[in-house]
Amino acid sequence: MAQSYAPTLGPTLVAQSRNGVFAIIAGTLNNDRARPNLRTLKELHIVPQDAFLSRGESLDRVAWHSFQRGDSLDFMMQQAYRQVVQRLQAAMTRLSLYDGPVDGLIGPSTVTSFKAYRANFGLPAGDLLTEYGLGEIERSAGDGFRNDQQRNLAQSLGFSDARSYREAMAGGFPSASIFAQAKNLGFSTQREFDAAVLGGFRSRDEYQRAQAAGFTSADDFRAAQQFGIQTKAELIAFRASGFTDPIEFRNASQKGFADKASFDKSEARRLKASKAAATILLSDAETFLKLNPQTSNLVEIADKAAALNAQVQTNSADALNDSTLRLTNLLMAVSGFAEFSASRDKERSQDIEKQKALIVAELQGDQQALKTWMAAHLTSSKLPLVVSEVKALSGVTSSSDLETLTEARDNVRALIANQDLTSELAAAQALSQEERNGESQADNNPAFALTESNKVLLRGALDDVVVLYNAGPAAPSLLKTLSGQFSFTKNEAWICLFGVESTPALEKALQAAFGPLGGKAIHIRRECGQVDIEQTDVFFIQRKKFVESKPSFAIAYLEAIEAKSLRPFDTLNFADLKRRIDQDKALASQIAADVEKGSRMGYGGILLDNKSTRICGVIDGGPQAHLATIDKLAELASIPKADPQISNVDAAYQDVRRDKCRILYGSTATLKAVTEALTRDSVNFAYAPIWFEQSDLAAAQAKLELARQELVKSEETARVAAEEAKRVAAQRLTEAQKTKSAQEAALRQKNGPAATALLNMFSDGLRTTVLAGQGNQVSSAVNVQGLFPEFARWNQQLGQDAWKATDVSSTVDDYGTVNWKSRNLAAIIIKTVVKLASAERGEYKEECFVFGAVMDDEFKMVRDPYEASCGNDTSSDWAVGHELKSLWVVN
Repeated sequence: MAQSYAPTLGPTLVAQSRNGVFAIIAGTLNNDRARPNLRTLKELHIVPQDAFLSRGESLDRVAWHSFQRGDSLDFMMQQAYRQVVQRLQAAMTRLSLYDGPVDGLIGPSTVTSFKAYRANFGLPAGDLLTEYGLGEIERSAGDGFRNDQQRNLAQSLGFSDARSYREAMAGGFPSASIFAQAKNLGFSTQREFDAAVLGGFRSRDEYQRAQAAGFTSADDFRAAQQFGIQTKAELIAFRASGFTDPIEFRNASQKGFADKASFDKSEARRLKASKAAATILLSDAETFLKLNPQTSNLVEIADKAAALNAQVQTNSADALNDSTLRLTNLLMAVSGFAEFSASRDKERSQDIEKQKALIVAELQGDQQALKTWMAAHLTSSKLPLVVSEVKALSGVTSSSDLETLTEARDNVRALIANQDLTSELAAAQALSQEERNGESQADNNPAFALTESNKVLLRGALDDVVVLYNAGPAAPSLLKTLSGQFSFTKNEAWICLFGVESTPALEKALQAAFGPLGGKAIHIRRECGQVDIEQTDVFFIQRKKFVESKPSFAIAYLEAIEAKSLRPFDTLNFADLKRRIDQDKALASQIAADVEKGSRMGYGGILLDNKSTRICGVIDGGPQAHLATIDKLAELASIPKADPQISNVDAAYQDVRRDKCRILYGSTATLKAVTEALTRDSVNFAYAPIWFEQSDLAAAQAKLELARQELVKSEETARVAAEEAKRVAAQRLTEAQKTKSAQEAALRQKNGPAATALLNMFSDGLRTTVLAGQGNQVSSAVNVQGLFPEFARWNQQLGQDAWKATDVSSTVDDYGTVNWKSRNLAAIIIKTVVKLASAERGEYKEECFVFGAVMDDEFKMVRDPYEASCGNDTSSDWAVGHELKSLWVVN
C-alpha cells in the first residue's frame, strides 16, 4: 500500500506503534503550517481523507521504507509531490481556472481552481488523486471534455474539442459538419440555420437583415435590395401595383396611390387640367392682345406664349404648369389683364354651372325613368345592366365635377342606346306624369276636416316634409323676438323627427341652419310623440307618415295647429335643407366607396350610434395638422370639445366596440379595416361627409413645420439677444468692479495712514484684552472692556470653556467721517478674528467680531461704540444711522 503512493507522494515508510498498529508515513510537515497544509492536501485529494497528524511519540519501530540515505523527510520538499501539484496547476491554467505561478506550492488559489474544476468536470474515479486521475485532468485540460464517455460521443459526431461540441449541443446541431457549415455562415442555432438554408440566404447577416424587413426568401430580399425597397410589405405592394420602376412606385405612394392604374388616371386628369388651363390662358392672352396691341412687353409675352403652345403638345404636367405660370406672371403685370381674365373666368364658370345643371337635370330624369322602367320589367334580361347603372347614378348626381357628370351622362346614353330603351322609357315617363297630375291636389286624409290652418299637414305631396315650430309659451328655447326674428334663447335647439331619418348629414344641415339663430347645440328626438308638443322647439314631419299615424297622435298635432301653438316654420325650407343633406349623403357615400376601393387617400371619420362624446383617432405622426378636420367632425356630431384620444388601430377598435367613441378618425387604411370589422359584426356606423385629402395633409404639415421653424428661429433670436444682454451686463459689472476697486485703492492710499492709526489703537486694546494673562501683555490707549462689554464677557468665558486664544488680527472694514452735533468726527468699523485652540478637545477654531466707534479727539472720547459677532453684523445700519461718509469703501 505504501508503494502505491509513490507516484504522487514520493518515498514513504511504514511504522509500527507500541500497541502493534501499523501506519504509513508520507513525511513531516512544519509545525506552524501543519494543520492548514493537511487540510489543503485533503481538499486537493493528494492524501486520503482519513490522513492525520502525529508527533510520533507512540511509534516503536520502522517496519519498511523507500527513502534513500540522506533523503529529507519534509513532505513539502518531495519531488514527486511537487511535480503532482505543478501538473495540477498547469492543467488548471490551461482551463483558465488558475492564474498563479506553476511552482508546485499549494495555496488558496490552487484549491479554489481545483474546486472550480470539480464543479465543472467532476472528480476522476476514486477519492484519491492518482496518476490515472491526474492524467484524466490533463486530458480534460487539453481538449475540454469531462470524461471519456463525453469525449467518445463528441468524436462520434465529428467533434475534436469540447468547446465546439458544447456550442453545437446548445445550438441544437446534430453533427460537427453541419455545425461547421452554420458557424462559417455566422449561425449559432440549428433552427436559425435551417430557416436560412430553406430561404436561400448566404449568411447570418443577410438572414437577419431580411428577417428584420419581414422577408423569409432570399430571392425576395435580394430583389427588394436591387429595387431599393426596404420591407417585404413594400415589395408586395410594388409587385401588386403594376409599376416596373421602384422610383415611380415610391413617387406614386407618396402621393397616396397604391397602384399604377389609379396613378396613371390621376396623372392623366392632372395633365388634362394643365392643358385646359394653358389653352384658356393662351385664348385669353390672344383676345386681350388683339384688343391691346400696344402692350409694352408684347414680344416677351409672345415668346412665352410660343413656348407654352409648344409645351401643350407634351405630356409633362409639371413643365406645362411652369410655362403657364411664367406666362401668367408676365400677363398679370400688364395693366387691365387681371380684370379681363377675371371676367372671362366668371363667364366660363357660369357656362360650366349651366352645363352641370343641364346634365344633372338630365341624369335625374334618366334615373327616375330607369327606376320606373325597372318596376315594370322585373323579368327583363336587361334588368341587371339597368340596376347597375342606376346604382352608379346615385353617387354621381350630387357631384360638382363637370367631367364626372359628363362621363355619367355619356354612360347612361350609351346604355339606353345599346339596350334599345328609348321608346320604353318614353312610355313609362308619360304614364308616371299622368299619375302624378291626378294625385297632386288630392286630400291625403279625408278622415279629418280640411281647414286653412291644418292643410299644411293634410294637403300636398306625400313625400314632402313639413317644418313646424312651437309658438307656445312652453317652448324650451325658441322665441320670436320683438322684431319678428327667431332666436334660440338658451343657445340650444330641441328638435323632433317624424318620418324623417336622423343622419349625420341632417345634423350637419340643422347646425348650419340653426347656428345663426343661436342654436349652437342640437338635441334630436328620432320619433315625435304627443308629449313633445310642449317639449320641442321645431318639428320635422313627413306628410305621408303623419296621415298614416294613429288618430290620437294626429288629432293632438292638428289641435295644436288650430290653437296656433304649432305654426309653419317658414324661415326654413326643407327642400333646401334636403339638397344640402343629399349632397352630404352623396359625399359620405362616395367617401365610403372610395375608402372601400382604396382610391381615396387621406383621413376621414365614421360616426357611431351611441351616446359617447369622445373622438378616437388613429394618426401617423403628430395630431396638430388634423385638429381643424377633427373640429369639423366634432361640430358635425355636436360634441362640445374636440379632444381626440389618439391610439393605435387595435385599441381604437376596442373602444369603438365598447361604445367609448362617438367618432373614429383615421386614415384610409384604418377606416377600411375598422368598417370591415364593424360590418362583419353588424355594428351600425356612418361615414361623415368630411375628408382631409392627403395633399391637404401634406400642405398642413408643411405649414406647421414652417411655423415650428419660425418659432425656433424666434426663440433662438431671443436666446442670442438674452445671451448678448447677459454678456454686456457681465462686462459692465466687471468694469464697474474694476472702477470701484481703483477708486477704493485711491481712497485707501490717501486715507490709509489715518485709518491705520485708528486700527492700531483698537487692535492693540483687543489683543491686550484677549491675550492678557498669557505672557502677551501690551499697553493700550483704548478701554476695550468698557467700550465692548459683550466682547469682554465672551473673553472671560473662554477659559471656563477650555479654550485659549492664540492670535488676534484686525482689519479696517470701513473708515470715514460722521456728523456729530454739527462736528465732523472720524469713525471706523473694524473686523477682528480671534484664533482659538482647545487642548482638551484637540481642536482649533476662529471667532469673528465687528466693532465700530466715533472718535472725538477734541474731547478725547470714543463715542457710540458698536459691537457684534460677524454672524449677527448690522454695522451697515449703524453707519447709516450715523450718516457715515466713507473714505474707504466706494458704494
